[in-house]
Amino acid sequence: MDELVQYPDVFLRTKSNEVKFPLDDRTARLTKWMIKMMYEHHGIGLAAIQVGYQNRIFVMDCTRAGNNAKIFINPVIVGHSDEGLTDFEGCLSAPGKRGEVKRYLRIILKYQDEKGDEHKKTFYNMEARCIQHEMDHLEGKLCIDYENGEYSREKHKSQTMVESDFRAKSDT
Repeated sequence: MDELVQYPDVFLRTKSNEVKFPLDDRTARLTKWMIKMMYEHHGIGLAAIQVGYQNRIFVMDCTRAGNNAKIFINPVIVGHSDEGLTDFEGCLSAPGKRGEVKRYLRIILKYQDEKGDEHKKTFYNMEARCIQHEMDHLEGKLCIDYENGEYSREKHKSQTMVESDFRAKSDT
């Protein structure tokens, strides 16, 4: 099984860059590999940053069958419900850790598919939660940074800094 980028790797804290169209071969292969990795690790979503690429891409499949992956490129949340729900979330990049995160119940997402065509779609409940989780990854945020539903970058900052500093020194 291929490895994902794991917390506390500081790379997970970097913002992802917009993807240019038409997609080059490498990026097209990346999306297929991300889908494979998502299923291999039994996830419902996976952002490119989690496999080592700073691209604004994530894949998602919230179906039970696990055969309906969708690719979202350069996504932007353009609307959301007033109602939210606070619940615990896990993350493939932070095994064994959870965050208590408040998410909107409904979102409207604008994104591009792998051909570059633009879409605007409304997502509800689990899909809406998953998309917001993956969107956080694109901004360098992790669900474990939330406490009582609210985002707090300070929650794990000292551990991330210490361990990434240690890794950088041990690599030399």
